[in-house]
Amino acid sequence: MPWSDISSLLIIIALACWCFSLMRKNDALKRENNRLLKKTGEYEDIKSEAKEILSTSTEVKAVKSLREKYGLSLVDAKKVVDSVK
Repeated sequence: MPWSDISSLLIIIALACWCFSLMRKNDALKRENNRLLKKTGEYEDIKSEAKEILSTSTEVKAVKSLREKYGLSLVDAKKVVDSVK
């Protein structure tokens, strides 16, 4: 196996490891964000905004809007929308 193939393989492995590391950090930051939202009471603001969005649009659009604005996961945004239905 030529050295160029070996070095390419090592670079791919290193990039894959780096991507997995970033995904884990991202998940940890999302969990911390949710914890802080609940602790600061901003979670209630999210619920009231979800209720307003639901009055004018669909459930899917409300979930999408909450995810974009607050950085919530799909499951968390869905829980918020379901709690105000």
